[in-house]
Amino acid sequence: MKKLILMTLASLSLFVFADGHESAPMSTDGAFTTLQVASPDIEKYRQTLIDNPSAFQATGATAAGICVTNSGHEYLGQMMVWSAFPNVAAALSGSTMYDPQKAPRSFERLREVKYGVTWKPITPFRLEPGFERVQRIKVSAENMQAFTAAIDNLEKAIQDAGYENFYNGAFVLIGGGDRDVGTVIVRSIVRDANAMGVLFDEFFEGNASWADEYQTVTSLGEVVSDNMEVCEQLYFGS
Repeated sequence: MKKLILMTLASLSLFVFADGHESAPMSTDGAFTTLQVASPDIEKYRQTLIDNPSAFQATGATAAGICVTNSGHEYLGQMMVWSAFPNVAAALSGSTMYDPQKAPRSFERLREVKYGVTWKPITPFRLEPGFERVQRIKVSAENMQAFTAAIDNLEKAIQDAGYENFYNGAFVLIGGGDRDVGTVIVRSIVRDANAMGVLFDEFFEGNASWADEYQTVTSLGEVVSDNMEVCEQLYFGS
């Protein structure tokens, strides 16, 4: 039986799409910081971030939002808060401008901080926040160039098959601790869960014109984790 792994990433581009905001061009520019948290009340925490963007403003983020884990949870209330920056220097500098342990009192009971990490895109990427499959993939140094090319080819093949709102990208993690050493994050993005399901159905039914491109990607790395997330942008800069 074919091993199914629709390659998707990780995360995020400096410029993101939301209603009333134009999509940005594909780019490997920029960097992101993410704060992994557990929230007992995700909706309330989301609204608090909207009402109190002080953390995003303090770090100099150009955009920010959340990704809520929909399946493949490691813990209850799993989600991440992401912030976009023009480059890695700005991202690392921004991370020193805000201590999540000293957040306003309104945040204290709304989340437990797990860890933070910086992300750098290594393939051209444009985020269209929506329903996203996220995989951590071990890729050897000798396979990295072929892997990133295969990610780009898979995206084009799926778009050419009529899924013009499909996007993916690959990211490396900086300062993520021992959990992410040698790991590439691949994030594939569609508008909603149904659109993701249609891709899976097409593949299982043997009707995917992009199957060869997909098989090339799966041959170049080892998936070590896999989950679905629902992402959105909450902050659009000052």
